[in-house]
Amino acid sequence: MEKFCPDHGFSETLISSDKEWYEQSLTYVKPGQIPQLYNQEKFSGCPDSCGFCVEHQQHTCLPVIEISYNCDLNCPICLKGECSNFQMTPAQFENILDNLIATEGTVDVVNLSGGEPALHPDLNTFFEIAAQIGISQLSLSTNGMELLKNKTLRDNLKKYGVIAALQFDGFDDATYTTLRGAPIVKEKLKLIETLENENVLYSLVVTIANNINQHEISRITDFFFQSKALTMMFQPLTFTGAASNFDHIKHRITIADIVREIEKSTFVKKGDFNPLPCSHYSCFALAYFLKVENNQYFSLKEFLGKENYLDVIANKTLPGLDKDGYSLMKQRLYEFWSASDSSDLNDKVIERIRKIILEMNACGFTQKKALNMGKENMKAIFIHHFMDVYNFDFSRLVKCCNPYPRIDNRLVPICAQNIIFNT
Repeated sequence: MEKFCPDHGFSETLISSDKEWYEQSLTYVKPGQIPQLYNQEKFSGCPDSCGFCVEHQQHTCLPVIEISYNCDLNCPICLKGECSNFQMTPAQFENILDNLIATEGTVDVVNLSGGEPALHPDLNTFFEIAAQIGISQLSLSTNGMELLKNKTLRDNLKKYGVIAALQFDGFDDATYTTLRGAPIVKEKLKLIETLENENVLYSLVVTIANNINQHEISRITDFFFQSKALTMMFQPLTFTGAASNFDHIKHRITIADIVREIEKSTFVKKGDFNPLPCSHYSCFALAYFLKVENNQYFSLKEFLGKENYLDVIANKTLPGLDKDGYSLMKQRLYEFWSASDSSDLNDKVIERIRKIILEMNACGFTQKKALNMGKENMKAIFIHHFMDVYNFDFSRLVKCCNPYPRIDNRLVPICAQNIIFNT
């Protein structure tokens, strides 16, 4: 990307290391889904109207609610820079959820973030409020330090079915010292073991920086498939907040770079990944995998076919959470089942399909049932590339489906908040 500013002159930055990936990304574009209600009905210029305004071209898929700015680590890559004493109140949290439902109609998944949200004294109350309002799934972004030592917190996550979205940057203490400010790999691995032993739901969130931990991507991917983690998110290092002190040329890594490294995993094939069609193609890439048995997975894209796959994942938090997507996946399962005698599918795949069909037919469609079936039968890998001042692109901003819902009822795109409003 090349840009010119009358005050700062000419600049350029890398947005993709792979010309073919970038050009193919342009074919993965589906129309956005506008919100049921815009919070900012009048457009008076950017960024003053932000939150979502009538110029915004996408609804909310995954809202990220920052409930606390307090933290027990001092990460050199923190998007926020410095911590503060802000703590959201339960009343403010409930108002935010009410506002989300007013703008969207329904909200599938909500992420609680910070700071370190596990330190919030009213966290259990937030879980109760979300359950009462009917949020299908909560996740909690966490560095894991409080979660490791707090059995009551882990019990509450399990009680409410909250997914712990655990920062996990690899297996080398040097990486954690550079990115997180402390050598904590032992604590991370101990926590994962504890979560699995206690049957607490969790996912992995991996920050990747070139020349720091990019060489561990395939190993992290293999570890993910062999673990009980539900999903994994790779996040290329974003040079904003505290991370603006890093060299954006030396440490820049793009989605295409990460895809190439993931494809070195024994569980992933070339072509399994594609951009999220409803988002901007430079923001998200993803792949879903149907679980056959332990250590054996089948690409959902290959299973459904490209067009059906894009229809199922577009404009949704997770595939199959709406009746149309659920029915399409069910129909495709029947097609595989009926063709099993002549297909090259092995007996394990057919048996897994039979089991899923029986589960689907047990009772009618509900969003909660579809979500639970997804947890049991699928794994997903996402790559989310946030923007910074170097690669900031307005066309990406207006298609953002991941806002920060604020206590003033504005839904501010994550990158706008981190780049414009945090400075």
